[in-house]
Amino acid sequence: MIKENWIEVRVLVPLEVQEDAAYFLTEFSGRGVILEEENSPEPGALIRAYFLAEEFGAWQQEELQQYLSRLRSQGLFPLGLEMRRVAAEDWAEAWKAHFKTRKVTSRLVVRPPWEEYTSGPGELVITIYPAMAFGTGRHPSTLLCLKALEEVWDRSLPPDPKPWQVLDVGTGTGILALAAGRLGAGVLAIDVDPEAVASARENVALNALGERVLVEATPLTALRQQFALILANLTAPDLLELAEALTARLLSGGALIISGFLREDRPQLETRFLPLGLQETGFLTEEDWGALILRRV
Repeated sequence: MIKENWIEVRVLVPLEVQEDAAYFLTEFSGRGVILEEENSPEPGALIRAYFLAEEFGAWQQEELQQYLSRLRSQGLFPLGLEMRRVAAEDWAEAWKAHFKTRKVTSRLVVRPPWEEYTSGPGELVITIYPAMAFGTGRHPSTLLCLKALEEVWDRSLPPDPKPWQVLDVGTGTGILALAAGRLGAGVLAIDVDPEAVASARENVALNALGERVLVEATPLTALRQQFALILANLTAPDLLELAEALTARLLSGGALIISGFLREDRPQLETRFLPLGLQETGFLTEEDWGALILRRV
């Protein structure tokens, strides 16, 4: 008998707040979410988030109810909440129905291992098994980081790094690290979540990039090496907190790509990062999300 060791939370929200709700549930669960549009009885978005059974209790249920109450107070409908126990196998099958091959930039293609894909001229394919970590290239912040990475790569970084040394902070599934590795960089991917580290290592092996991408459960503040490029797809509060640590790990002339924040957070992040000796060289947007490209001068 399969052990049911996960709680699946299904939240139904209006289409206009689906990104906000997906962001809330991603932060709340600490894992990726599945987002699907529902057409009846009223158009809405169904978001599925997953919690370990031992991590999900009364206060988590209360927090979810309060979130829906806040939406209800704004006159937003439809709304709904459902919770059930599922096995890891059920979660994996849900992802198989949701996660399809997608070309995410002019050259990068992300595919799940259960789909075949023949690459076209100039295309670089990344294979991702999502596991319980965040990052399949579908979320706007991940997509923005991939686009910014390609843009920085094409502009070139400091002279003659062989190969460029890249740091991916909060790697999740490892998708950004894998993209940099596929482009030709040497990458250190770090995350303090053991599930994320295990997922990223699995994906590195799946892509045969073990010689280029190293995954470690190392805090950013424990590093002393400097990098030509740093990728940080985190939340706005985390980015604000880690601003000095991120800048300290960046080589002179190096590039820092930050994402995971909403466009309205841009001024606060610029106020925090630019006085540290960084110059803004690009700002990308996707829906309500933003990504900043900063250069150390």
